[in-house]
This record gives sequence, structure tokens and C-alpha cells, in this order.
Amino acid sequence: MNLSLFISFVWASITYVLYLTFMIVPDEKIMGPVQRIFYFHVPAAFAGYLALAFLLIGALSYLATHNPKFDALQRSAAEVGFLFISLNLFTGMIWGNAAWGTPFTLEPRLVSSLLLWLLLLSLNVFRSFGDSPKLPTHIAALGIMTCMTVPVVIYSIKLLPQFQQLHPQVVQKGGLPDPMMRHAFYVGSFAIMALGIALVWLRYKVTWLQYQLADIAKTMGERPS
Repeated sequence: MNLSLFISFVWASITYVLYLTFMIVPDEKIMGPVQRIFYFHVPAAFAGYLALAFLLIGALSYLATHNPKFDALQRSAAEVGFLFISLNLFTGMIWGNAAWGTPFTLEPRLVSSLLLWLLLLSLNVFRSFGDSPKLPTHIAALGIMTCMTVPVVIYSIKLLPQFQQLHPQVVQKGGLPDPMMRHAFYVGSFAIMALGIALVWLRYKVTWLQYQLADIAKTMGERPS
């Protein structure tokens, strides 16, 4: 599929999700309108995890081949993953503060999500620590460790009984009784994950072009005058 056509399809899907969320989907009986954050909060996590899958592929492939294309992939995926995990974390804090009176508690899901966010932040910050030839290797190792926290985040909610934590298990517990709620959730998940794929691909193209330009500049700088 043509990239521009794919991006147009993604934006059309997101527009449709916005229409569903704010115009069609009914209010949740207990939390009311604030529950509408759910239709962006959870899909943002899905998109972040998908970006981390690309990060894992890039990191493992770079360690195996030392091909700079895979370093460009892991770099791009780390940036996009950080974007979506940040969106997931901060929408969760807004939702939690409105629904339960606190933006953050020391629950397994929230603590592990914060850990994942901090690891992704570190992964992106380390890029500014010079241009050592070993830097991509170190970042690949950290990227693999970061990806290993994703199962911890996903299953951490099962470490405590539901009555001992505020974070809900909406999907698992059948918390979307209305068909339009489920429709908005499924379409939103697809649209935002597709947006994540598009952003990783676009960022990869830009990053790889930057690498090529840097190589050209380095080669020209090494030429004898």
C-alpha cells in the first residue's frame, strides 16, 4: 500500500474514533464522561508495545549484524514507543485523578508502567552521549532489557486482587457492556496502532537519511584538500 494512502486511512480512522468517542458512545454508568479517556489510554499502550516490538527486532538484528539500518530502526522505534507510552501514562494519570482522586498509586501496574517509561526515556537520552562506535551496541542491550519489561507491565495487574488496587481490568472483566463501547475500543485500537506503525516507518526513513548524510559529510571531511 502507498504510504500516503495508508496515512490518509489512519487519519480517517482516528477521525471516526473521535466521532464515536465524543458523539456516539454512551457515558459509563459509574465513572461518567471521564471514562472516555479509556478509548485513547489503552490503545496508546497497544501502540507503544507494538513500537517496542520493532525496537526488539532492531536491537537483536543490530547485535547480530551491526548493520546501521537496524540501529536506525531501534532508534526510531524507541522514540515512537516513548511517545505512546508517555501518552498512556499521562492519560492514565488524568483518568485516575478524575475517577479516584489520585493520579498515581504504588500498584504493580502503575509502578511497572512508570519503570517502562523511565527506561524508554533513558534509551532516548543516551543518544546524546556522543557518537562512540559502541553506543548503538549499548543502546541495543538496554533496548532489549526495556522490551523485557513489557510482559511485566501486562501481567502485573494480576499480582494483587482487584479489591486491593484502583486500576481496573476493564476488558478482561467485561467492563464494556454497550456494543458501541466495544466498537469504539476495537476501532480505536486498530487506528492508533496503525498510526504507530506509520510513525515508526516515517521516523525510520528520516533517521536513515540522516545517517547517510552524516556518512557523506564524514567522507568529504576526510578527503585531502
